[in-house]
Amino acid sequence: MKNYSMMLNIAGKSAVVVGGGKIGYRRALGLLEAGAKVTVISPDIHEQLEHLWNKKQLLWNRKTFESNDINDVLIVIAATNDSIVNQLVADCAGPNTLLNIVDHPERSTFHVPAVFTRGDLTISVATGGASPTLSRIICTELEEKYDNSYTTYLQFLGNVRAFLNQLNIDQATKKHCLHEIMNESYRESVEKQQSFLYQLKEIIE
Repeated sequence: MKNYSMMLNIAGKSAVVVGGGKIGYRRALGLLEAGAKVTVISPDIHEQLEHLWNKKQLLWNRKTFESNDINDVLIVIAATNDSIVNQLVADCAGPNTLLNIVDHPERSTFHVPAVFTRGDLTISVATGGASPTLSRIICTELEEKYDNSYTTYLQFLGNVRAFLNQLNIDQATKKHCLHEIMNESYRESVEKQQSFLYQLKEIIE
């Protein structure tokens, strides 16, 4: 199966997770972290989901799934341990709904990859639904390579780009500056990052 990879801005968008177990919790948490408005539909929910509900971070419809539960919803995730219910969710989803069926990737319009972040850096690994376990293993290996130093390094790169956009310089010079800070020594040295930013500030001021 060929997939199109992209990053979605779902802040403020509606999302429904059908199923209140551990998988439902993980899916709901990821949606919340992206700023979505999450509703969980399940007669019972995992204690961690209940904790989020008690903190008013999501809505909980304490019931079994019905077709009108996902009317006008952008994202729907069927995460129950009942394949019949998951199939019903798939059948009821509208043509423009982003749909993930945890036990039937072939019926899904999107898959949830294994993900980790380092500040503004996001790295995801997907296997097209074939092996979520392999995705997590590879993700764990990458976490060791891309450590927490990338958090401040990404902030530095963003600041440099913002300062360069304020300067009246040609594209070749700007490209040279951006290439220069790709050197590993900048990631490894906060002092070197600060020195570079200081020089740019001096030029602007």
